[in-house]
Amino acid sequence: MLRFAQPLFLLLLLLIPAYLYLDLHLRKHKKLALPNSRLRLLLQLSGKKRLWTYFYPALRSLILLFLVIALARPQWGIASRDFRKKGVDIAIALDVSGSMLALDFLPQNRLGAAVKVAKDFVSRRPNDRFALISFSEYAVTCSPLSYDHGAVTTALDHLEVNMQASGTAIGMGLAKAVARLKNSDAKSRIVILITDGVNNTGEIDPISAARMAQALGIKVYPIGVGSGGMVPFPYSDPFFGTRNIPTLIELDMQTLDKIAEITHTGKAAKAEDAIQLREIMKELDALERTQISAKINYQWEERFPLFLWLAVILIGLEILCKSYILPVLPE
Repeated sequence: MLRFAQPLFLLLLLLIPAYLYLDLHLRKHKKLALPNSRLRLLLQLSGKKRLWTYFYPALRSLILLFLVIALARPQWGIASRDFRKKGVDIAIALDVSGSMLALDFLPQNRLGAAVKVAKDFVSRRPNDRFALISFSEYAVTCSPLSYDHGAVTTALDHLEVNMQASGTAIGMGLAKAVARLKNSDAKSRIVILITDGVNNTGEIDPISAARMAQALGIKVYPIGVGSGGMVPFPYSDPFFGTRNIPTLIELDMQTLDKIAEITHTGKAAKAEDAIQLREIMKELDALERTQISAKINYQWEERFPLFLWLAVILIGLEILCKSYILPVLPE
């Protein structure tokens, strides 16, 4: 950002048109008495004379322009934002167990659809911090709580289904997300829990993890994904390649509803396709909005020396021209 520390000096710019008018007026009424030798040279340069007639007035106008700008003290400011009010800290806990390969969220599988809506959600909230936790039979922090949304997005892109997992630890995933928000001083702390299964492993059960969140004032928004019933699931066949075989995948919505009840977020949401999942995330985006009160600070650097030096250079140019280059041309 550019500003002038002494803007009133810019009024001196009115001197430039005044000077040009006065110079033109004097030229019309000035009678030149030149020696024959000088007059002869001027006649020889008659074609160039018109070109250089206003050289000195233009040069002096530029000198005056740069001097006035230097007096006004132009300054260049580098902005920095001072957040005076905390926003929302959000931990996304995403199921990466084998069942997330189910193909009822075409054109992607369940994990692909969840990753896409999560990335859209992150991109719409530039003032919030995010953490990403993935879980299957154990929970992993893929990205710590950070304003670096690029890192969170990259971590989402690198999520893969854990084909070696022997179970789904929803409680561990939720507990890990709660731990990431425990020391946050944000005005609001939330966990978005996305899963398509049943908790069947892990040292912490989902209800205990929900009570941990409640004790810390952390809200949990559980989302169950899955169309229910028999869903197409890809199986690798050594003879026929990958085949999609209808498979029954259980989803424990009762436990997810209980988590939402304990943490005072109403009732768990259920998405049966990619469109519903996207709408649920949009509702969460509208529900947990960030009101940031930010102050813009500037670090100002003086730029007047640049214009002062330009004026000095042009003064030197005028002296050089009058002494050596164009000594015979009238002013």
